[in-house]
Amino acid sequence: MVATANTSDEAGDYAYDDTDAGSGSKWKLYAIGGGVGALVLLVLLIFGLYQLGDGDQSALERLRDIAVIFVVLLFMLTVVLLAAIAAALGYLVLQIKDRVIPLLEEVTGTARRIRGTTAFMTEEAIKPIMTMASSFAKMRAMTRTVTGKSKKAPKVKF
Repeated sequence: MVATANTSDEAGDYAYDDTDAGSGSKWKLYAIGGGVGALVLLVLLIFGLYQLGDGDQSALERLRDIAVIFVVLLFMLTVVLLAAIAAALGYLVLQIKDRVIPLLEEVTGTARRIRGTTAFMTEEAIKPIMTMASSFAKMRAMTRTVTGKSKKAPKVKF
């Protein structure tokens, strides 16, 4: 049993919307046409270069010359692409530099505030507690000394 799409708007029926399908197939046709066109252009270029060879050259020499021409063209294309990549990276570095420097200044300011908060907490909150704990430890030590009681007996390991 094959389910078919119904174009009516009744509840439970599937409606097929082909508004995007046409544009997708257009792009596919353009891509296929461009590929075929490029292939035809390449074949015509090779044929034209082959016909430009001297009459006293063998077919292998003509193909060698065509291959050298294509290698040089690809090398030039590579150089141009690498130059474009280098320029894009330079532009990217300049853009990042303009955004990173203010960010680093903000991070440095935040680190200074945290350092100041830590110093304040050490001076104002922790130091009195530590002073009190040390005083309590002194009193315990003095009490042990006056009463003659020592710490718990050390455990003996067998």
